Amino acid sequence: MRSFEDDLRRMLDAEAATVEVRPDSLPEIRRRIAARRARWSPRLFVAGSGALALAASVVAVFIGVGSCVPRPAPGPPIAGPSSAAPTLTQPPTTPSGTAAGPGTTGLLPVYYLGQDRGKPRLYREFHQLPAGDGSAAAKTRAAVGEMLGRTAYDPDYSSPWPPGAAVRDVRISGNLVTVDLSGAGTNNVGSEVAHQAVQQLIWTATAVSNADAVRILLNGQRVAELWGHVAVSLDLRRGPYLDVVALVWLYEPQQGAAVGRSFELLLQGVVYEATVNIRVRQGANTVTETFATLNNGAPAVGQGRVPLNLAPGKYTIEAYEISAADGSEQHLDDHEITVR
Repeated sequence: MRSFEDDLRRMLDAEAATVEVRPDSLPEIRRRIAARRARWSPRLFVAGSGALALAASVVAVFIGVGSCVPRPAPGPPIAGPSSAAPTLTQPPTTPSGTAAGPGTTGLLPVYYLGQDRGKPRLYREFHQLPAGDGSAAAKTRAAVGEMLGRTAYDPDYSSPWPPGAAVRDVRISGNLVTVDLSGAGTNNVGSEVAHQAVQQLIWTATAVSNADAVRILLNGQRVAELWGHVAVSLDLRRGPYLDVVALVWLYEPQQGAAVGRSFELLLQGVVYEATVNIRVRQGANTVTETFATLNNGAPAVGQGRVPLNLAPGKYTIEAYEISAADGSEQHLDDHEITVR
């Protein structure tokens, strides 16, 4: 028998899958954060990841970024396909500044796997890639090819697809994107990684194509399963955000970015009391610590920003949640950047 919590979870997943967030557009989140009454609580630095309290008041998951683009159809779960950029939000599929036409390049979302307390979860980067004629199919082919090529900027992210895997063709028909692969028939990974790798492809292909479902072919043919673990005979959709995507995600600046002295961190997460803690390090030395209050607390996906001003140099920025249960750091995501 379905419980209220089950129904609410499904509603949250459906809402979450409707948007993709561009990293270069924040007017709406700025407006809303500025409008919120400042809240200070001594508990902010001990925000934890205790049991997620489900409440009817969070049925509408607000992602809060002005560049959110609704999905064309309410397909299943998270990071749903869209045409623009995490979470119960998603990445941009048609990022600004990307023009269609011969020889075009696009800033395209590509998903990778990172480890969170031993569990593989999805993290997204934006890569500037040649996009052929600029069509949705050409962009999708470029992004999936990049994903297969193990080219993540962040050394903590990876792609578990076999080294010989390549894209033969990509076709889009309505809300279905068909990805035809070669060299992907065998892979020596366990069941959990195999399922997440398929989700990696689904989230990448749907983010760029604006489709809701993915059909995977091997050498032009449908197959029953991949790697002895994942059924792929039917058209596939994104899995639930809370099961698939990173629970704390520092998505701007990206790994290796060079920024000016004054810049902003863009964050996304599913965290208790909507609080993500921030630590800035140079080597073993902590330069500063602060926190971000996201626009939603768990079990909804929230987003937020933190302004920083740092002297020129190289830094490691860490975003994480502090457990209310035992004070441990959880769901850490870190990027190394250069301040000019």
